[in-house]
Amino acid sequence: MKTKRAIFVSMILVISILCLAFMNVNYDKLSRYPYKNEENNRLIREHLNDQEIEYIIEYSIAPATFIAYIQEDGFNIYHAAEYRELNKLLWDETPAAIVRMVEKTRNYMDVITLANYLVYYKFDELSYWIDHGDSYNSNSILVTNAGNPNAYVDDIHTVSIRKPYNLQQINDNIPTLYDKYIQVDAALQTPIQNLCNAIQTDLNSFNSCGGLFVSEGYISYADQDKRYKDAIQQYGENAGKVEFMPGHSEHQLGLAVDFCLRGLANSEFDKTEQYKWLLENAYLYGFVQSYKVENAYLTNKSEQSYHFRYVGDELARYLHDNNLSLGEVIAN
Repeated sequence: MKTKRAIFVSMILVISILCLAFMNVNYDKLSRYPYKNEENNRLIREHLNDQEIEYIIEYSIAPATFIAYIQEDGFNIYHAAEYRELNKLLWDETPAAIVRMVEKTRNYMDVITLANYLVYYKFDELSYWIDHGDSYNSNSILVTNAGNPNAYVDDIHTVSIRKPYNLQQINDNIPTLYDKYIQVDAALQTPIQNLCNAIQTDLNSFNSCGGLFVSEGYISYADQDKRYKDAIQQYGENAGKVEFMPGHSEHQLGLAVDFCLRGLANSEFDKTEQYKWLLENAYLYGFVQSYKVENAYLTNKSEQSYHFRYVGDELARYLHDNNLSLGEVIAN
């Protein structure tokens, strides 16, 4: 009798265990999830583990906040709010791009900062900065407003490998030294043409642009890197006073030009009537001389009488009238 009873109890126990196991296998992990949508639930079961599912249930996280991104490589349910916030700012980006950008940058900046950078930088350029930093200055700061006329670069502030969006070949009416192919930011085209017309008129010159030539405009990161390395070979530790580190040059902004007179060395340019005219009038067309003896303490550069930077009419007038440099304004 005892044997039969023991067998019966054992059978009941086994059946109970099997039933519990069967129930556990078929238990709907989303039974407590208040958002009922079979397709969403299928994706959640497929892409989230038990802990992540428990997380969205506990905090009642609606599928609308993350379901668009759940199938993308690198998706992390705990970062869903960041995806959604960035997508509001970059509404035309794909879910895959949103996930990729957040996951790449979230340890370095918030999504607002990221969106601000992406106004002027391609994401690949920003990724390069995150991965490599600055080869020449580990304390460098990446400029946020790199495409603005008042963007400021120096030995600390850099645009890394960024290439301007609006580069154009300089106006055909602007003489370039030895007909060199020169590019500038589109914002310079009309102002530099107006400047050339004015100096030609004021100097009563038969030569286009009053005899001035443009010898440099946009210089790429790679070309500037070569120039800087050559300067190191020639000047050693003083290289930074005569040449720019790559990423730190106004030329890379596309917002600066170097003027010259044919056959005249740059070191002699400050003795010409053209330079005198530029000092007195360039600001009227939005240009300022960036590197002077009096601001060398700030720029760490020797005087460059031939180098003029476009900052726009209003700021150029303010700098001229108050005898300030762009760096002094930015620093304040």
